[in-house]
Amino acid sequence: MPKIIIRKCDEYDKERLIRIFLEGMEILNLKSRIKGKITIKPNVVLAHPKVAPSAFTRPEFISALLSAFEKVKIDPLSFSIVENSGTGVPTSRMYKRAGYLKLKKMYNLKLRAFEESRKTRVKLKKGKVHSEITVQRDLIENDLLVYAPKLKTNVLASGMTASIKLNIGIIGDKERMMHHTYRLPEKIVDLLEIGYPDFIATDAIEIGMGGNQMTEYPLHLGAVIMSNHSLAHDMICAHILNLEPKKLPLLVEASQREYGSLELNDIDIDTDINLEELRRKTGERDIGFIRVENLDGPIRVLSGEPYCIGGCQGIMLDWLYMLKDRAPSTFNKKRDLTVVIGEYNGDVSSKRIILLGDCTKVNGRIEAKRISRIKGCPVRHKDLILHFFLKTFIRAPLMRLDLLIDAYPFLWLSHLKGWVRERIEH
Repeated sequence: MPKIIIRKCDEYDKERLIRIFLEGMEILNLKSRIKGKITIKPNVVLAHPKVAPSAFTRPEFISALLSAFEKVKIDPLSFSIVENSGTGVPTSRMYKRAGYLKLKKMYNLKLRAFEESRKTRVKLKKGKVHSEITVQRDLIENDLLVYAPKLKTNVLASGMTASIKLNIGIIGDKERMMHHTYRLPEKIVDLLEIGYPDFIATDAIEIGMGGNQMTEYPLHLGAVIMSNHSLAHDMICAHILNLEPKKLPLLVEASQREYGSLELNDIDIDTDINLEELRRKTGERDIGFIRVENLDGPIRVLSGEPYCIGGCQGIMLDWLYMLKDRAPSTFNKKRDLTVVIGEYNGDVSSKRIILLGDCTKVNGRIEAKRISRIKGCPVRHKDLILHFFLKTFIRAPLMRLDLLIDAYPFLWLSHLKGWVRERIEH
């Protein structure tokens, strides 16, 4: 029976966290496996003290985790942290903004940015979307694989980011966006074949909840969640967030591929917190998981089929929440602008019309002074943000000088480093 361990932890207190991790490793019989090379996959999709303070696994959490491993080691350990941040931002810069650089000085630790790392091609036996993928070597060349997610809500993933969704960060940008559509659950479960952690330690002390997955505001939950079973772990996370696991396509897909049961009675829960207490805390806030056309925002959105939660509709909803989270005055200003997504049946009349995505078309009469299209299947966040800024002068909160510098010169430099490393090592 899969075991889930939940411990109360009100603050990022290092000694308290170390004791929790040691207890979790003891209960899960992992202490004898703490040897050699340990690879840790956190969530560092975006880190920024002003616009994304609650989107990443905190460095204090990772520091305590590394210290716990050091306390039970048999032989000297080496640590690697692997990640591929959101498309358009270099992982190495996000490590810096997340406060991870100071960890290198404290531990035998290497920060492996996907763009700059050695990579390998891996074939999948059970993939529906991917038959093979490119991953960092550190992800598969290790003695212990550890996932350290940041628990948060996510409208692109039917409501939640936990352990399984963390796998979107083990592949490169091109493969990441491939079938990032209504097929996103199949795609992510494909990756479980490679990205299946031996130990999961989830930062649920301060979670992100109720908006864009990167810019949403924090909610103090005061918990640490541990397991060695990805699906059972995510089922409990869904339960805590007041989500029904059997209605989450990602978890249903994982269960159908025999990664585990969707019944709570099939999980052994070891907790020192009343789960209903946690549910009451998260129940006070709306996670915002609705259809994009139903959000009362600054522009009119018309959505046809297919409806892609992980694709263009989801990305548009995510962008609108970004404005609502960090630029409320912009979000509340109404504009004579209509965005059409998917195959829409009906007439469309507006001063400006934007067709979002390659498959979008209008089966009806169009009346507009200006019509433009943002290409992609799906459209990338980066392209959507830039198009709206250049064509409509709506500036997203991520359009800051420091992040623009990250997204262009530093991203180019990261890819150059990776290109050079690949050729030197060959």
